Amino acid sequence: MRIVLCLDYSAFTEKVLATMQDLVRAFKEPDVTVIHVIDQTLFTGGTGFEIQLKEDLDNDGENLKKLSVQYLGKNIDFIQEYGIPRLKIDEILAGLDYDLLAVGNHSKSILGTRRIGGIAEHLLLNSTKPVLIIP
Repeated sequence: MRIVLCLDYSAFTEKVLATMQDLVRAFKEPDVTVIHVIDQTLFTGGTGFEIQLKEDLDNDGENLKKLSVQYLGKNIDFIQEYGIPRLKIDEILAGLDYDLLAVGNHSKSILGTRRIGGIAEHLLLNSTKPVLIIP
């Protein structure tokens, strides 16, 4: 089973990884790829803090990689790239062979009700493979 997991680094990340840990353990010799895209639009403001922001986001990526290894095992492939998340994920997925796409969803509307978030909804509507959305 070849599984691709799209992750951001947030308070919700460990919940997604814990859920995926149980799923991954259910398969004999799973092939897991974690995709983390750092949103390049965060750098368009010209605030003068771009260097510090890049360092912080790179550190978040390293922490995400460590958590991914901790929960999913040392044999995962970890892909971290800068770009517009929706477009970059589509680009990366086009070059991968996988059986299941998993993504966390932690979006809420203004009223506090759950809804499918932008990236999760995009992947669900556009994927040609099965998609698991982790609430």
